[in-house]
Amino acid sequence: MSDLDSPERLFSSVALERRIAELTVLYEVSRALQETVDEEKALYTILVGVTSGRGLGFNRAFILLIDSDTQYLKGRLAIGPSSAEEASRIWQELRDEHWTLAELLSSLDRSGIKKDLRVNEIVDRFHIPLAEENNSLVRIMRSREACRANNGVFYPHGLPVEERLTELLGIDSFAVAPLYLADRELGVLIADNAITRASIDVTNLRLLQIYAQVASSAIQNTRLYRELMERIVVGEQVNLTLRESQHHLLQAERLSTIGKMAALLAHEIRTPLVSIGGFARRMLRSAPPEDPRREEMEIIVSEVHRLEKLVDEVLGYSRISKPEYKSTDINGLIRSVMITMQEELQKGSIRPELDLDSRLPRAEADEALLRPALMNLVSNAIEAMPTGGTLTLTSSFDEKYFEIGVTDTGVGINREHWDKLFTPFFTTKTTGTGLGLAIVSQVIENHKGSLRFESIPMKGTSFHIRLALHPERTISPDALPNGDSVSREVRP
Repeated sequence: MSDLDSPERLFSSVALERRIAELTVLYEVSRALQETVDEEKALYTILVGVTSGRGLGFNRAFILLIDSDTQYLKGRLAIGPSSAEEASRIWQELRDEHWTLAELLSSLDRSGIKKDLRVNEIVDRFHIPLAEENNSLVRIMRSREACRANNGVFYPHGLPVEERLTELLGIDSFAVAPLYLADRELGVLIADNAITRASIDVTNLRLLQIYAQVASSAIQNTRLYRELMERIVVGEQVNLTLRESQHHLLQAERLSTIGKMAALLAHEIRTPLVSIGGFARRMLRSAPPEDPRREEMEIIVSEVHRLEKLVDEVLGYSRISKPEYKSTDINGLIRSVMITMQEELQKGSIRPELDLDSRLPRAEADEALLRPALMNLVSNAIEAMPTGGTLTLTSSFDEKYFEIGVTDTGVGINREHWDKLFTPFFTTKTTGTGLGLAIVSQVIENHKGSLRFESIPMKGTSFHIRLALHPERTISPDALPNGDSVSREVRP
């Protein structure tokens, strides 16, 4: 026998080949794990490496991870056949395909995760409290040293194997490797040969321990990636909120400046306008019917009236104040508004309808602010029905809130105007300031209520004012149904 054929050299060659095979397994699994940031996919890849014939070659594998919320060691995922027949079929298919481990792992991206029913029913039953210090799996995890169970004992620790553990796995010979990083435990990796009943030797156990370290790093990386993505999403939401807040602040400052200028200008215009209007009306009253200037004076009076109304609206918007809450009969307020608007309703051939809940209790509100806001909604509804229609006012309530509804059967609101509807000075009319709905919105906001509308083009529009029955008992606007001081809901 030559030196090349000596037992020592042959043994050394076999050992070297085995070591190369082990390193290849670790390399190929590590490379596959680096290509995924999904935790479930990473766990599946780990288990495939444990159970593949080109990998560690165990029959079944189970991963148990710590649930930080509940402080339990819980089963997450498992791989393995349910019977010898199933195992034989799977292994034969793999042999026929002639896949390497790298090819098998790369195929997971195409085939996805396929859960073996039986073993995942087993792994789902693992719920071990971390406070259960004497539990063998908890102790092995914290020892950070892999063990193999045989004949009811974990070696090399000498720990007894719980009867429930062997009942769950259906076998008393298996290996357990801790999953951990330098500063924290993650869980355990369990592997067995439930189908072939092959023994697990020290070499198998050592390789499983090394493999578990690779798996631990991959699991932690996927978790860090998930946490990073969650923080990015939160950061983006915070940035969006900040940008929106900044936009609203700039808009509010701009509108405040415009409002002050408009109020100052309106105040300066009002005095001479009143004088002009007074003289024009006096001249019109004294002019005989045949006076050729009478038509011109009528135009002057009409235009002055329009300017006076515009000035009143601008000054009214600038004077909206904090509500002074008093006990108010809401149904009585609604009836009073309808009586006030009776002449306009008759001119427009509009049929009024009231559907008021007679049980509605008195509410705390500022009637002086609510009345013009409600009249504004009614006036808009009348203008939305140029050929007549039906105007319905409703009231309803629940334990904490009451609601006023104003519904017309008019032309509706075009979709492109929805977002601008409550913006000051926005109007689609040829006359008016565009402050009507802005005033309504501001009044409801000051009352810490919500305002929403529903509109269907050519069928009609409904506005709904929702306020607290007792606003002083409402802790904050967050207590409102919509979670905001004013909600402008739009429905097609």
